[in-house]
Amino acid sequence: MDIVIRGMRNVLRNPLRLLLVVLLLGASLMLVAAMVSLNSSAQQQLTNVHKEVGTAITVNYATNDSQSDAPGTGGTGSTNRGGNGDGFFNRQPSTPIPNSIITTVSHLPGVSSVEANLRRTDTNSTLKTSTIQTPGGRSISIPPTVNGISTGATHFTLTGGSTPTLVSGRSFQASDANTNVAMMSQTLASSNSLSVGSTFTLQGKTFTIIGLFSTDQQFANSALVIPMATMQSIFSVNGVDSITVYAQTYEQADTLAAKIRTTLGKSYDVVTEASTYASTISALNAAQNSSKLALIVAIVTATLVIIFAVFITVHERTVEIGTLKAIGASHWQVIRQFWGEVLALSVVAALIAVVLLATLGSVITRAFDVSTPTTTAPTPGGFGRGGFGAGRALFAQQAANLNVHLSSATLNAQTLLIIVGLGMGLAVLTSIIPAWYVARIKPAEVLRRI
Repeated sequence: MDIVIRGMRNVLRNPLRLLLVVLLLGASLMLVAAMVSLNSSAQQQLTNVHKEVGTAITVNYATNDSQSDAPGTGGTGSTNRGGNGDGFFNRQPSTPIPNSIITTVSHLPGVSSVEANLRRTDTNSTLKTSTIQTPGGRSISIPPTVNGISTGATHFTLTGGSTPTLVSGRSFQASDANTNVAMMSQTLASSNSLSVGSTFTLQGKTFTIIGLFSTDQQFANSALVIPMATMQSIFSVNGVDSITVYAQTYEQADTLAAKIRTTLGKSYDVVTEASTYASTISALNAAQNSSKLALIVAIVTATLVIIFAVFITVHERTVEIGTLKAIGASHWQVIRQFWGEVLALSVVAALIAVVLLATLGSVITRAFDVSTPTTTAPTPGGFGRGGFGAGRALFAQQAANLNVHLSSATLNAQTLLIIVGLGMGLAVLTSIIPAWYVARIKPAEVLRRI
């Protein structure tokens, strides 16, 4: 303790230099702690994003793209594959994907689950149509849109990427796979004076409503959902519009997509979900790389500042060192005095770093923030994230967004240990300078120069 006190006194010999050094060193230590915290936060956010998105791979019939643009084909267009575009009548592909393809894909290594999408517009429905207003002020009647849902599906979207939210009744169960039950948009049900438990006719079959849902897209207000097997039966479709394959992990998605392309050939388009969130993932990677670069710069700056300060301090006190050695002070006694000064300098800088991080941590974090929250977007095949999680009801109570923000770099146990540990480490490292300098000084030569 006596060494530290004496060191503090010696450090205070030059207050202006002390102020500049401790401010630079303190700011550098603060930045090191902040960058470590932000880098860790970016990595955690990136891991969370990979868990939430990026495992989906959409499979569509390639011929539907070429046929969709031909007049009178009733196709969906390359921007509206699988019937999940923003077209007024949600037209379906002219060539369904055979059910056998689903079986083939589901047996590939690395596949976690496979879900299918089938959508048809019931132009002959006995239900009253819904009316929407276009941006130009026109009123358009939308016939009911029937959506087939796979047994055990955990991801589902309606027209325009809208995620349905259950408002009353229940969602589908495994026992509903081959039954005539339906879930209906609350708007469509109200237009037809229907409620949970009511029945209606679809393609000559009587269906019972088991649940009502709401949507955030007016084009989806005329939608109803029925089990996939039931839909294929009443519409006489031996296949689906598109398939969504889920890889076990984000890292396996590209490899699995390549296997699917090889297995199915050029007749099918295979698109990974990662491309939808490429900007978010890229932003997180950029934030992580920026924090790493800033971390390196801060460490280098802190090291150079304390080395420069110690070197100047020792160099200008050559006479003092020579005098101490001339009157009998040992190398270790002189070195301990300078080590105490370096330690005192590091302690003051660490205190400043703590104060700076506590006050400026959130400001620094905002400079490295990724972006505003990213809203869930549908994949090309018609399935999207949000609302449907593994092990939950098919229609969730609230649609989810992909919120990506770095945690604020604040003063906590981790950042405090980084500041103190690095400060002490630099003090030990730079103690080599006075040890080397003191060993080279000869008292007789110093006294002759006085």
